[in-house]
Amino acid sequence: MYKQPAFDHPLLKNHTLQLKPSSLPKGMKLGKSKPTSFYGFNDTCPSGTVLVHRARKQDLTKSQLLRNQFRAQAIANDTIANRNHYAIIENIYGPFYGAYAKMATYKLPNLKADQTSSSTIYLFGDTHVPDNEVNVIQAGWQVSTALYDTSYPRFFTFWTSDGNEKTGCLNLNCPGFVSTTNIYGPGSFIPEFSTYGGEQKYLSILIARDSQTGNWWVTYNDQLPLGYFPKELLPKMQDHAYVLQMGGFVDSPLNVPSPPMGSGHPSNEGRNKAAYFIQVQVVDRWNDLVKLDSQLIETKSDISDYYSVADDHDTFGKDVYVFAYGGAGGF
Repeated sequence: MYKQPAFDHPLLKNHTLQLKPSSLPKGMKLGKSKPTSFYGFNDTCPSGTVLVHRARKQDLTKSQLLRNQFRAQAIANDTIANRNHYAIIENIYGPFYGAYAKMATYKLPNLKADQTSSSTIYLFGDTHVPDNEVNVIQAGWQVSTALYDTSYPRFFTFWTSDGNEKTGCLNLNCPGFVSTTNIYGPGSFIPEFSTYGGEQKYLSILIARDSQTGNWWVTYNDQLPLGYFPKELLPKMQDHAYVLQMGGFVDSPLNVPSPPMGSGHPSNEGRNKAAYFIQVQVVDRWNDLVKLDSQLIETKSDISDYYSVADDHDTFGKDVYVFAYGGAGGF
């Protein structure tokens, strides 16, 4: 664990490994975790070790392709943005000390080569900086023929400290994200996914800043804090995040129709058919999970005839704030 590749990053030379969060948001309790598969393998690592992805030459090529995707998402005026599309909610009125949501997971069998469809929580650092100083962290699920060569959903993480100009790392493909468990890891297979018109399966994700260390922890499925984005990598997020986004993003080569997003069905089809985020909340400066102010949320979609956001509202119940998103693609 102490010799994992994350510490090969020059900014982490003197970093002190944090084994667990100092605290969780008030009232949050974790369930018992079970092993899952990592990049398709079912074995877990011995105690005291962590999951490590050994990159192959083709992984580096694929990682660069996906880095271009995230660059277009993080920087609105990027020149390759026409291959990327989104349907999201956004709140630009931080500060945010974390974010939580449950997102329905789906298998997407109709992706073509080098396509990616992601559903994610996005946190931005100070946005009043040059593009090459933008800090971004995110976690969620994705189906990517570009990276995994499969139609099954995978858990993923991503970070950049310079708007993807020189940095930008998906999962464990380069040093940065610090793993603290031998059970789960970025890139893990998600074994349960929703059925269109039937049972819905949700992946719960919490990203929260540790008030004592400043590291940004990721907790998977209300069960396990599986690692963190070290504060040293995120100079524009030292105290809090400034902007929150949640929803769907897709990436595709320009010469093929764009891929499905969410469940692959329009957001206005409603529950059990469209993909939903439920129990959407943020962490405040007092470490409380609080619901979003619906008056401060904007829904955004760049091509609303193909991908959209619908049914976004405060439920005044256990689902807190919800929204549906997605579409069949084909642009």
